[in-house]
Amino acid sequence: MIRYNILKNETAAKQFIDGIKLLKNPQANPWPNNPGLSLYDFFVYWHVQGMWFLTPPRQRSRTAAHTGPVFLPWHRYYLLTLEAELQRVLNDQNFRLPYWDWGTDAQLNDPQRSALWDPTLMGQFVSADWLVRVEDTPRSTGGLSKADPPRQLRRSFDPTYTMASTTVIRQMIRNQTTYDEAPYNHEGGGFRLALEYGGGLHGTVHMWVGGDTGDMSSGASPNDPVFFLHHCNIDRIWAAWQKVNATQQYVPGPDAPNDLLFHRLNDQMYRFDGQPSARPADMLDVSGLYKYDTFADLTL
Repeated sequence: MIRYNILKNETAAKQFIDGIKLLKNPQANPWPNNPGLSLYDFFVYWHVQGMWFLTPPRQRSRTAAHTGPVFLPWHRYYLLTLEAELQRVLNDQNFRLPYWDWGTDAQLNDPQRSALWDPTLMGQFVSADWLVRVEDTPRSTGGLSKADPPRQLRRSFDPTYTMASTTVIRQMIRNQTTYDEAPYNHEGGGFRLALEYGGGLHGTVHMWVGGDTGDMSSGASPNDPVFFLHHCNIDRIWAAWQKVNATQQYVPGPDAPNDLLFHRLNDQMYRFDGQPSARPADMLDVSGLYKYDTFADLTL
């Protein structure tokens, strides 16, 4: 089944919004053993923990889901897990997450005027009807940090951050011909590093939406539903890069040192007990998982 641009498919947009509202409801979809919290809140907590779980603990630059090679396959796995929950609550196995094509919005005179932020779409979530219940957790403390009391979602658009245009994204896809390079963190080179930390790309979009005080700028960024639309587009960009660079292999391989735990090809990716397991190797063939409506804008 196909993942569509949310601004070009009203059905996908409506289903996404309906689904996340259902998943956010702690009465309809409770997080087991966590009274007052929902399964949506669990996904926020899972991301927070993946953001701060250091691999290995004695260094401070690589975590179990970020700042390393597993960044892209882990988020693909994470989105697939959420997608399965949305299929369940919507009772529609054909549902697929939509994506936000921020590369196109970046070319507007004022990207904040994109239809994405209309009250009928993502604009509706900055209200008393959508409450943040799980906060970011300081690395030094760990564990679950609840918002007490639950509060309204924060966005603080910051135009000092400039999102990359489709042209810039397309050039990056062409120019980056290796997946990742040692030391496999915030240094080195390759496509993963460029997409995760390059100017105008993944991190910049988080900061453009969140600013200094918004939820998209924190480890608890999935509190803002636009997180999933953003990362679905990140996944689309990766899928386009895979199409262009079909001969390039994921690194590091299975025999890499233990310091790269969670990031090696056949490692089990970071998850909690009881969740389906997956390896980076399981996430590399997107054609066996879903399709995107188009790569034409990214692979000209």
